[in-house]
Amino acid sequence: MRQGFPRRLSRTLGGLVLLLSPAFLWFRSAQALPQESIETQTRSVSGQVVTEEDAVITSGVTITVQSRDGAPVAEVHADSEGRFEVANLSRQTYLLTVSAPGFFPLQHTLDYRGGGAQPATLRVVLTRASSVKTAAPAPALTDLSAPKEARKAYKSAVQDLEAGRVDDARKKFEKAVAAYPCYARALAGLATIQMATRDLDAAATNLRQAIHCDTGFPGAYTSLGQLLNSQLKFGESEVILKQGLRLSPQAWQMYDQLATAHYNQGQYGKAQEEWLRVLSLEPAPPAEVHAKLAAVYLREGVRDKSYAEMQAYLQAAPNGRFASQFKAMMPRLRDTPGATSPPPDPPANPQP
Repeated sequence: MRQGFPRRLSRTLGGLVLLLSPAFLWFRSAQALPQESIETQTRSVSGQVVTEEDAVITSGVTITVQSRDGAPVAEVHADSEGRFEVANLSRQTYLLTVSAPGFFPLQHTLDYRGGGAQPATLRVVLTRASSVKTAAPAPALTDLSAPKEARKAYKSAVQDLEAGRVDDARKKFEKAVAAYPCYARALAGLATIQMATRDLDAAATNLRQAIHCDTGFPGAYTSLGQLLNSQLKFGESEVILKQGLRLSPQAWQMYDQLATAHYNQGQYGKAQEEWLRVLSLEPAPPAEVHAKLAAVYLREGVRDKSYAEMQAYLQAAPNGRFASQFKAMMPRLRDTPGATSPPPDPPANPQP
């Protein structure tokens, strides 16, 4: 029994690595997972929509599909389990948008042009608009300098984004930046859309410009650190985040991203330290922080602390992504408190 347990730990940690990998941490992202190929003239896309806390969004979820030129193709609503399906898609490129009241919308490109294209299953993680507002810093320096026209365009862009009107939001963010090229908050807002639509180079440029224009605006550092992590540029991410933390030492989101950079460089002790700092700064952190700490403690063979973090995760997200795995593991961890196990195989870093 003991000989098999480390292997089970390794398999479960392998699942947790998905949480810690840049591919999963890419906020407002959806991963397309290939299924069995079907030889038909049409394709389909299905999936499930959840929150950042791994909770199902049970109502109000709308999925729209547009052709490459913006023509409407389909609109469906997710069921009470957050699941949806859009069938009969021909072999072309589509833009899929997922929106729900109180959440920022997400866009995903479906490329079905190739003859060998396969149906896709998406796991769509939406970010609460209210949580972003709560975490927003005090007025940035350039907020006070931006002319009225730029501030008005920015405010309207945020309203469009929350309502799922992504194209309108992009245009208004661009209008705000055109009216005041050093408007840090508008640059970061535009970068948010560019990251969601995978225009990463443009997003990085805008975030660096936001930092250049307003070195005291923490949101730009957090977003740029996250973007660099998604590109596996962990060293660059670490430099940017540490720079931001010197100016905003209470910004727990930056510590979260810094821990991710450390973890993916094999610096597990440093990653543990930063995630513990997140818990000390944020009274109600995302449930994933506890899952990340559980993974770190498993790597270090500290089963009692891993057990405690799994327990905290289940309290915060009883039906979360790792709930069933943790429920299965916890009795074994409890039966062997303080025991250690060989470290599992190091995680692979999937491309974003």
